[in-house]
Order: sequence, then C-alpha cells, then structure tokens
Amino acid sequence: MEKETRNQNRRERIRIIPDRKANRTILWRTIILMLLFGAVTFAPLFHRLYTIQIKEHATYQQRAIDQQTMDNAVSANRGRILDANGKVLAMSATVYDVIISPKDFENLQANWDKAFTDNSGRILTEKKNYYPRPEAEDIANELAAILELEPEKVLQRLEKDSYYEIAASRVEDEVADQIRALITDRHLSNSVYLIPTAKRYYPYGSLASQLIGWVNWRNDNKGAYGMEALYEKELAGETGRVVTAKDGKNRELRYSFQDYYDASDGNDLTLTVDTTIQYYSERILEKGIEMFDVQNGGFVIAMDPKTGAIKAWANSPTYNLNDPWDVTDPILSQYLETVQNDPTALEDAYNTALKDMRNRQWRNRAINDTYEPGSTFKSMVLAAALEEGVVNENSTFYCPGFYVVADRTISCSKKAPGHGSQDLAQAVANSCNPAFMMIGQALGAEKFYDYLEDFGFLEATGVDMQGESHINPVSAGLIWRRDKFTSANGITNLATASFGQGLQVTPIQLITAASAVINGGHLMEPYVMQSVTTPDGTVIKQNESTEVRQVVSEETSRRCRAILEGVVDGGTGKRAYVPGYRIGGKTGSSETLESRRGEDRTIVSFLGFAPADDPQIVVLLAFDKPLPATPGNNLTAKGYYISGGNMAAMMAGELLGDILDYMEVEKVYSEEERAKIDMTVPNVVGQTAQIGREAAQNSGFAVRTVGEGETVTAQIPAGGAVIPSGSEIVLYLGQEKPTDLVTVPDLRGQTAAQAQATLAQVGLYLKISGSSSYMSSNAIVAGQDLTIGAEVEQGTVITCSFSDNTMID
Repeated sequence: MEKETRNQNRRERIRIIPDRKANRTILWRTIILMLLFGAVTFAPLFHRLYTIQIKEHATYQQRAIDQQTMDNAVSANRGRILDANGKVLAMSATVYDVIISPKDFENLQANWDKAFTDNSGRILTEKKNYYPRPEAEDIANELAAILELEPEKVLQRLEKDSYYEIAASRVEDEVADQIRALITDRHLSNSVYLIPTAKRYYPYGSLASQLIGWVNWRNDNKGAYGMEALYEKELAGETGRVVTAKDGKNRELRYSFQDYYDASDGNDLTLTVDTTIQYYSERILEKGIEMFDVQNGGFVIAMDPKTGAIKAWANSPTYNLNDPWDVTDPILSQYLETVQNDPTALEDAYNTALKDMRNRQWRNRAINDTYEPGSTFKSMVLAAALEEGVVNENSTFYCPGFYVVADRTISCSKKAPGHGSQDLAQAVANSCNPAFMMIGQALGAEKFYDYLEDFGFLEATGVDMQGESHINPVSAGLIWRRDKFTSANGITNLATASFGQGLQVTPIQLITAASAVINGGHLMEPYVMQSVTTPDGTVIKQNESTEVRQVVSEETSRRCRAILEGVVDGGTGKRAYVPGYRIGGKTGSSETLESRRGEDRTIVSFLGFAPADDPQIVVLLAFDKPLPATPGNNLTAKGYYISGGNMAAMMAGELLGDILDYMEVEKVYSEEERAKIDMTVPNVVGQTAQIGREAAQNSGFAVRTVGEGETVTAQIPAGGAVIPSGSEIVLYLGQEKPTDLVTVPDLRGQTAAQAQATLAQVGLYLKISGSSSYMSSNAIVAGQDLTIGAEVEQGTVITCSFSDNTMID
C-alpha cells in the first residue's frame, strides 16, 4: 500500500514537471510568427519612411520650403544693346509694380479707429494729426483713377484676405509718383506700396526691329526673336530673390523672416549695325514701297564687303519694338480691317488673321525667305567665267533677242532684234540673258556647280542671327542635285541658272557671295555681334572677321569691279548713278511661281557697291510685287516701269549716295558731272551787284539781273534752294520782286530738259529726286512733289522723280 502510494506520487510529480523542450519550441514559433507578422505589417511603413527621408528627401524638403516660404523674384537689369557707335538700341529702365496689402489695410483702419474715436464711437477730429478715415471704396476709386483701371476690380483686390495683391504691373515714373503722393496724402504706408522692376525700352521704336527682336514680358520675360533671343544668356543677367515666411493660408508673414539675394545685371551687346545707315536703309525702303505701290514689302542689307560686318538690316513690313503686338503696316492693317468687316467671315477669322499678320511683321525675311535672284546672280557667273578663263574682255556675243537651248527658246529681256553684237562689258551692262547662257555653257555644268559651292550657295552663311536654315538647299529642293544639274538633261537648268532663275537663295547668301566677287575674292562670314561687355565695360567676347575661303583671285575681282561699274555707267543700273561717286552693281527682275502662273508678282532688286575701285559698302535692295496699273501692265499707276533697273537701282543709288556722304567719302567730279549736279543757291541779298553776281556764277549758276541798283535787294530762288547747276538765278537790284502767284504745271511725261524749260517759263525751278541719271533722254517725269494746278510763289523749287521705261532688267 505504501509502495503504491509512493509510485503514484512519483507519477504526479513527473506530470507536473514542465516540458522545457516543448516550451522552447513554442517560444521560438511565437517569436518567428511575431517577426513575420511585424515584417509584413511594418515593411510598407519602413519603405515609406525610407522613401520620404532618404530617397525623396530633396523633393519633400522643397515642398516644405514651398509651403513655409514665399519666394519673390528680383529682376536683374537686362544688358543694353548698342550700335557700332555706342548708341543705345535697347535698354532696361526701372518701372514699378503697384502692390496692395488688404490685411495691412484692415490693420490701418483698426489703428485709425483706436486713435481717432472714443468709446462711444465719436470721431475725434480735434485730435492732433487727425486725418479722414481711409475707406476701401474711396481708396479703390483713387487708385483706379491713377492706374486707369475699373474701380470695382481694385476694390475686389483690396477686400481680399491677403497680404499681397498686384494692382498694376510695370507702371512708369509719372504714375509711380502719383501713387507715392496718394500713399503720403492718405497715410497708406504698408497698405499700398511700390516694388521696383525692369522694363525693356527701344529708343528708336521700329528701327532694325527684326534684327534686334524684343523681350516678351507677357510670357516668360525672355528675348523673342532677333538678338534679344539669340543672346538671351548674355543679356539676361541673374535674377535675385527675396524669400519671406508665409502662413498656412499662403499669406506673407512680412515681419517674421526675410532673406535677400542680389540680382546680377546682364552684359551689354554691341552690334556692327550703324544707326544712321540703318535709318537711311529703312527710309529708302519705305520711300520705294510708297512710290512703286509695292504690295509685299521688301528688304535692304548693307554690309562691309571686306569684313562681313552687317551695317544695316531692314525689312518691310516692320513693327514697333515697344509694342510688337500692334500691327501698323498699312497693307497688313488694311487686310485686318477687311477681315473684321467681312460679314461672311468665320467667328475666329479675325483672331487667326491677326496672328498671321503679327507673325508676318515679326518675320526676318532677309534671312528666313528664299527667292530666285534673277540677274543679280550674273555677278557670280561673271566672276567664275573670268577666273576659269573661258571669257575675257574681248569676248563677243551676238543676241538676236532669244537663245535656243535643247528644244527650248529662251527670250532676252530685249526682244528681237535684241542687243546685237556686244563685248563682255556691254553684255553685262545690258544684262543680256543670251550672252550669259553662252557664258554658262562655256563654263560648263561641273565648274558652274563647283562655284555654286564655292560662293556658299549650298550652305548656311553662319551669320549670328536667328532664323538661318541649316538644311542643305539641295535637300530642300532649292538648288538642283549635282548629278541632275550636270547630266545631259540638265542643259536647260544650266542655261536658266546662268541668269539667276530656277534656283532659290536667301538675301544674306546672295550679298555674301557678291561681296566675294568685289572684295578681292574672299568669301567672308557675315556677322552682327561686335562684342559683349560686362556692366563695368570689360570686354568678355569680341567678334573678328572670318574668311571662309578664297573663291576667285584678286585680279579677277578687280576685273569684275570694272565691268560691274559699267552697269551703272550707262547700263541697266544707270539710275543708281550718283555724280562724284564711282558705283558698281547689278540689276535684277526675278520671276516668281506666281508670275509663271500669269499673276503679277515680280521681285525687283539691285546689288550695288561703292566706291567701285575700293568698295567700302555693298547693298542689296529689293521690292516684292510692285503693283501694275492694270493686270498684265508693265507700268505702275504712277508711270514707273516695273524692273530692277528702273525701281531698285534708283533707290539704291540714293541710298549709296547717303551712306557715302555719311562715311565722308570724297566726291570726285568730272567736268561733265560738274555741269549736271545739283548745287545750293547762295544767299546774296544785301551784297553788291558785282559780289552777288560772282558768288552765283562761282556756284555754277547763270545769272540775270533786274533793275539798275548797286545792291541785291531780292533774289529768285531764295538762298539755300537746291537746283541743278547751270540754272538761272534772278537778282533784283532795287526793283521789286514779283509777288504774283504762278500755277504749277503738269510735268509728267517730260524729259528733264523739257521739264526744266517748262518751269523756267513761269519762274519755277526743277530739282531731281534720287540719282542724277535724269539727263538721259529716255528718262521722263513720273511724279512731282507739288500738286498740279497749285498756286505758288515764283522761285519755288519743284522736285520731280523720273522713270526710264527702256530699262527692263
């Protein structure tokens, strides 16, 4: 019994002794399960924390900064753009943003209430420094009147829950002064204030607009088009910053935190362009467009042929750089008005038309657009042929008025019987197409194509301007492929290319190539940027002239200059003649796709240089689509024959004369020229008869005296008038000068000699507009400045423009 009891107790002890191995197993299982559960549960959290704290730390840091701070830009002063002589073409000046702080205005009113009312609400007008309470509606009305805004919109801003509202942007000093006076008079400190910023000004308005470009302050405040865009990095400078704290409602905490980073002003850009030459170029372009009823505008490029420096770059239509969105060109404006008044036009037609017209006036056509150069291209053909020795000054060419190439008969500008037999200089002066087709054939297609490449027509010029295409002209279909041009089937292409048709070039390509013809044979890279300087005047970038290659020899270039001078001295370019100056050049009348379809669109042009023996300036001038009087007519409504020789040469001659005068190139007159030039009438009133007579005669005028006195009491015309040398001056010696008015006669259709005689009969004088080739018997009056039939005093000078309808190239 006792033994059994002991065994039972032993078994009970064995049962209550824990199973340590089992417990350990359960424990580890529990730990593992907890770890697995924890890993599954907390892994996404850890991943998210890793992403926020490490992987995307910079992003969330920036978001925190953005939420807690307000970052306001401080504009840098943009660098100036200067012409070659230091005249300012573009500049930045300080203007102001007008800021309203509605919360501060509320505090202002609350402070006023504490200062100038008692516990009962009575206004303490007798209190020292009292001023009327600033009411929101009153302040809004006064601000609106100064800023020319609607009072309701200003009041809406003034009543917002904000510390910062822009009432107006970029106001001028005059308006800013009025705002300052309002702040002082109405005690609005901190409630209304001014923040200085910069505005771009263009002192010359539309001058060189496509070349300079403008700053688009409506968008990103960066340069748009032209030099402003191309040299954005150099001009812009570095914007500064003012960083302040803000609350959760995006309101500035103006007195809690501020950090200021200075702005760095931009660099100045000096151009090769000369403001005076640019002005002359734009003036002559505008004059020709009006005179010849030009419908599609035109362009002028003036360049230093020895360096490639651009001296002027004019396009039409143009625009005012200070308001580039405004369309002011008469033809573009008329088109917009037509669209606006068209009852059948679609609803958005005007906006579409406005966008198109703006793009058209902003377009830099002298670099963006291509055209067939016509006979101006003959300058390069002449140089290539002389360089290769396939022609010389003794070569002769017979022109019956046409030339047969393969199965095609190609007409000369002078129809049968044509120019007849002519030497090389005469063929160039006559701009004879058959002669140049013969020259092209003598040169051969392979050599011709070689010179297309050498003169740069198969590549970009490299000019530092926006818009020059770098697409190969062959790939663009502007010039034939070599294999096509040199094939047996390409003979017609060679013929038409010899007088500048069938290929497309840009104006800058053409004038660059022409410069190589006359400057000694050097193809120069054109450029516009002369230098970049820091605000303190340190030059950090300087442009130098760059020669691309030698195309022809110095000797060939000299021979070309002599032959091209003959174009102006009696050839198709004689309207470019200016007494005292030696001018050379080449006329052109270019076909267009429209003209080949029978429409009236011709591009008339002139490529001129001077002095002919040592060129200092070369110009390319063109007018696109002079309007004929009637469809298919060769004359405009004003009687001008539509041709490069009759239109572009006349304007280019006047332009070159102005430029050479400005450059102080000395005039050298022949005896024959001295008898033709315009002279200024001396003022001899008050002089003795003898001294007056001698002064007039020494100035190149004939003299007639009226009266028997010893002193000149009056004269016709008055001193300072400019009339042709040899004209008769009447000196009155004590006798009264006639006061009767005379009638202005109609001089249209008369030669210079006839017009001079007609005017002399009624006591009036003739002055010639433009170049002085009016002595040609073929030149007739096309227009006169004074109205026909008007009553004027005797001695009045009538300025006439002339047209020579025999010049058809």
